This record gives sequence, C-alpha cells and structure tokens, in this order.
Amino acid sequence: METKSFRIVDLHSDVPLDITNRRAKGERSVLERYHLKKLRQGLVTAVITPIWLESSYKPEGALRRGLQIADAFANDLVDSPSFAFVRHYQDLLDAEAEGKIGLILGAEGGEFIEDDLGLLRTFYRLGLRCFGFCWNQRNLMADGWSHFKDDRGLTDFGRQVVDEVNRLGVLIDLAHMSRKGFWGVLDATRKPLIVSHTCTLLDPSFRAMRDEQLKAVASNGGIIGIIAVRGVGDRTVYPTIPDLKTYCDHIEYAVKVAGPEHVGLGPDFYDYFIEDLVTEYPDMKYELVEGLEDHSKLGAVISELSKRGLTDDEIRMIARDNFVRVFKEVVG
Repeated sequence: METKSFRIVDLHSDVPLDITNRRAKGERSVLERYHLKKLRQGLVTAVITPIWLESSYKPEGALRRGLQIADAFANDLVDSPSFAFVRHYQDLLDAEAEGKIGLILGAEGGEFIEDDLGLLRTFYRLGLRCFGFCWNQRNLMADGWSHFKDDRGLTDFGRQVVDEVNRLGVLIDLAHMSRKGFWGVLDATRKPLIVSHTCTLLDPSFRAMRDEQLKAVASNGGIIGIIAVRGVGDRTVYPTIPDLKTYCDHIEYAVKVAGPEHVGLGPDFYDYFIEDLVTEYPDMKYELVEGLEDHSKLGAVISELSKRGLTDDEIRMIARDNFVRVFKEVVG
C-alpha cells in the first residue's frame, strides 16, 4: 500500500502553547523549526490547534492568557511560510493545493470568553473556528471531566454559547465535556460537532465514550477522533493507549459502532511538552505510545488499518475526508 498518497487531518494538537512558550523566550518560526518535519513525515496536511490555558491562569487570568496565545500563534504563522491560517473551507483547500499545512485555531476550554458572548465574537474575528467548552475543570458553561461525580451539565450561558457558535460558524468540540454536558450540547446544537480526542469502551477509564455516545455523534453527523495517550496511573481515570495496535483497535471499534463516516484521528501528541504535564497531572506519569510517539508516525496508522481490511476509501474518510465534510458544513 502506498501511504504517501494519503492526507491526514489531526483533530487536536496543543502546538499553540509550545509556540507561545518558545516565542516568550525569544525564539521565532517555532512551527518551521520544531514541528514541520514531523508533520510532513506523518502526512499531515491540516491540524486543529486549540488555545489551551494552564490551570494557573484560570479563571482570573484566562482572557489575558488566551489573547497571548492567539497573538503568538498568529505571529508565528507569519514567520512560518510552510503553514497557512485556515479560517474557512476554501482556505483548507488552498493550503493543500499550495503544499502548505493548514492550522485551525480552536479552544480547549472556553474560560477566556468569561461570561461574555462579545468576547466569543472577538476571538472569532481573531480566527477561532473550533470551540471546546471546557477542559477538565468546571466553568461558566459546563463541567469538565474532573466533575464526573457532581456533573451539573450545560448551564444557561452554555446554551447561549451553543446558539452563538452555531450562528457564527464555529465547530463544537466535546472532547473534555462531562456526560450531562455532552448530552445537553447534542440536544441544543443545530450543527454537526466533533469529539476531537477520546477513546472507546476498550479502555476502562471514565473518559471512554459509551456506545450510545458514539451513535449519538454519528446521528448528529459529527466525528469521533481517537486519542493516542499513554497515562501511567489510575486506569479508571486516565486513558491508556500503550501502542499503535491498541490505537487502531479503538479506531476499529468506533468504526463498527458509529460507521467509518464518523471517525477521525485526534492523537493529542505531547512529545514536545511531556515535562510540563507533571504540573497539570501530579498524580500520574505520561509515556509515549509505542509506534505512535509523535506526528511523524501517523502514516503507520494508515498501513495498520489497511492490514486490518479497511478499504482505501474508508481510510481516506477517517484520515481526512470526514473532517473536511464537517468543516465545510459548519464553518463554510
């Protein structure tokens, strides 16, 4: 099988934080110098790159930090000619045609909009096109996974945000949303959504998506992105994908439950900031997934899925085409 003919969209990569931290030290062209080679080797043509805020900035410093990250991201794109800022569907196609890697600005936790839809619209003007309501904490919109025992669901303000992102043309991401909030957003939204990085019931953690959730995302017309995280700790809490084969097991499972039209790749690689994770997760350790350590290895997923009997058309859907369909419908 000739994997080089495939294109891959990564549904989740925390590259903006790496850009911000390196540029704060005086570095420039972070994308070109640290990320381009691995992305090219991994056949990646587009990435959702969210604004993720360190917990120390929440909630009071969230807006300031969010603006810092958005600014550093935009400036580094100017310094990195191999990349393109994707704000609309045509930008995505143009980047591919020009041989560039398209980056889509997202949010992994929306604390930076505070309680103000005007701030959401401001970040939209800055290029925000994918919005994850929460990370692991509780905020004014919904609860993240750390509140799985006292989950309050989607708030009234959260419902207003759903309506506004639908109106603006911003893709919703439910990757870290607690269970009640997940169902609340699905009930409120009028557009397809994604769960950018998650896993299936093959993993025993409470973050694993139940079959009924996979089916609900499929009914919504959305996409489930499979994560490549190897947490060493409490397995009821943290997903553990030890190797490439296990990663593809989760893809196969999601395909069987939701259909190949509703599965994607959201590995959430952390090879470039693994040391920083200790601050956010002091009670666990992260290791790299064997055979899928970073972006450069993503082509191996194509080969492994082909060996398992998925057709080229199905693999192309999972690797790229499902996302392009949803992005075109929601963002336009």
